[in-house]
Amino acid sequence: MTEADLFQSPWNFLGLPAEVSTPERARAWVLPVPYEGTTSYGAGTREGPAAIIVASRQVELFEREFDCEPAMGIGVHTLPPLGLDHRSPEAMVAAIEKAVAAILSGRPAPELLAVLGGEHSISGGVARGMVRAGIRDFVTVHVDAHADLREEYEGSRYSHACAARRIVDVAPIFQIGIRNLSEGEERFRRSTDRVKTVFAEEALAGREWLEDLAAFVRGRPVYLTVDLDGLDPAVMPAVGTPEPGGLSWQDLLDVVRVVSREAAAIPVCDVVELAPLPGQKGPDFLAAKLVHAIIVQALHRRTPPQR
Repeated sequence: MTEADLFQSPWNFLGLPAEVSTPERARAWVLPVPYEGTTSYGAGTREGPAAIIVASRQVELFEREFDCEPAMGIGVHTLPPLGLDHRSPEAMVAAIEKAVAAILSGRPAPELLAVLGGEHSISGGVARGMVRAGIRDFVTVHVDAHADLREEYEGSRYSHACAARRIVDVAPIFQIGIRNLSEGEERFRRSTDRVKTVFAEEALAGREWLEDLAAFVRGRPVYLTVDLDGLDPAVMPAVGTPEPGGLSWQDLLDVVRVVSREAAAIPVCDVVELAPLPGQKGPDFLAAKLVHAIIVQALHRRTPPQR
């Protein structure tokens, strides 16, 4: 037994050893954003990032698909949680924009920044941060139960119910799993060519839509944003606004694989809206396993750049 064996693994995403989790070594970085300021039903998303990191330490690194432990080769660096600005949702979105832009523009910088929410309102800031960092011509893939296309909600343009609308301000979006939207959102969706929607009943009826998804992302940088309530609540009950009739775990993995295979790159992803339930570890583990899957699928097949 060496001296290092006396200690637990580092308190980071996946519990990776220090030699593969430094900023200089890691190709993927994880940014926790424990923000909850506009939730309108169940609460608890501020606890989501910490729960994902705790659960990630139980994720097996070996992937049968690749017959190896891809995360060890990729490397994952875990950043401290982002400081919160509770003056207003707009102020918090601006803080996220600034932080994401600084991370993506820094040296070193990650090939993939995985943002852990927190509520979905953070995604507007993430998308703006990508633009500010100089990522051009990107498209967004959005998994969700809700369209999130409201111009404003409860007096704020930066509510969780406006997340996709704020993304559409800077990038076209392909939505998957939608099964609840307002009349105003439907009117907007029909009026613009910047929103493509696969409703949940369509997604569950067959796999033809995956070809449309592949065509949408092919050769483009992609921002992948996953609201966990896009999954069926039988699989993912730990969300603030559950909706029956959602995607399966396998459906979601199919989305991740298609985007990873067809996109030019996935420079940023987020996984949001986990609201941990006392005594139920399954949802936390699913979220952690999803982040691991996105990192592996997005980066394992790609040749790492010279650092």
